Amino acid sequence: MKATAIGIICLVLTAATDFPPGFEPRFINEKELEMPVPLLHDRPDTLDMLFIGDVMMHSAQLDAAKTDGGYDFSGYFDNIDNLINEADIAVANMEFTVGTRPYTGYPCFSAPYEILEEAAGHGIDIMLSANNHIADKGAKGFAATIGAYRKIHDEYGTVNTGMYADSAAQDREYPLIVEKNGLKVALLNFTYGTNGIPVPCPYKVNGTDTVELKRAIAKAVSDSADIIIALPHWGTEYRLMPDRAQKSLAEWLARNGVDAVIGTHPHVPQGKETINGCQIVYSLGNYISNMSLANTQAGLAATVRIVKRYGKEAKVLPIQLEYLWCSRAGHKESGFTTVVVKNEEGRRDEWARPQDYDNMLSTCRRIERTIKINE
Repeated sequence: MKATAIGIICLVLTAATDFPPGFEPRFINEKELEMPVPLLHDRPDTLDMLFIGDVMMHSAQLDAAKTDGGYDFSGYFDNIDNLINEADIAVANMEFTVGTRPYTGYPCFSAPYEILEEAAGHGIDIMLSANNHIADKGAKGFAATIGAYRKIHDEYGTVNTGMYADSAAQDREYPLIVEKNGLKVALLNFTYGTNGIPVPCPYKVNGTDTVELKRAIAKAVSDSADIIIALPHWGTEYRLMPDRAQKSLAEWLARNGVDAVIGTHPHVPQGKETINGCQIVYSLGNYISNMSLANTQAGLAATVRIVKRYGKEAKVLPIQLEYLWCSRAGHKESGFTTVVVKNEEGRRDEWARPQDYDNMLSTCRRIERTIKINE
């Protein structure tokens, strides 16, 4: 919702067209449509969606953000503003409940409302909540979290998906359909489970149930969605390669009409592949957290460009991935922040703790040898 215009203009022309004197027509071929293009645009038939991974809320993050009057999460999104501003719609996975005191980190997460304000204020348009920690605070947590998302929608227009006040709301709002630039996109956010904690009645969370997923896909089709994107919370934690269950479900989603899959949960980046024309990014990893285990400070930002040419069906162009790095408090800056790795190269002397800069580069190079997002 932020994009300004520079762009590429493609003219659909026919041989029968009468051109004004001196006009030289340029015909666009299909191969050109697959080439990388600038992210900023002013086309009414092109939509750029940015996806970032797990926004975590560990105790150290709460402690670092505490102020006399509340919590200050400044810096969490400052260094990716360029990515957010280049996108039409930005999506983040918010892996916590919101608003239940006392605020706590692992293993049962409850975050203050200020984190939603910080994200929305920087342009995060859609917040995902179907994840394994959404039931951490029971019925009280569901009530507070749904209230917090209603408030952030009223104040910023930000939308939440993945959890619902009851089955009627789930039926009405799942899948989430977003419309912009002449394109209609269905988002299916669902989770493998809730850490064994039952979802209290009457609340609902989208689960990994193929019957429910098939129903959601059918509804997206009946609502004339141009593109269907699945956003599963799945996989094995801390593993750079997808597990057998992820691969199996990815194949099922591809067979059943999903156009792209963007996964979360493993807390590390995982690779990508294409199955039957469906592009899969298995895990974006963490966006921001206090984790320090191998590979957990690295994450991915995915830009999904959707185009709809005149007279043709919409399609997803090759998904663009960028390495991100979560720098904990006192490492790059005084507080927690996440940076675009390529933007930091050569700036080691600007880091409060240069060893974290070295760790960033060595980690991302090691990960790239395994998952090869830049091939």
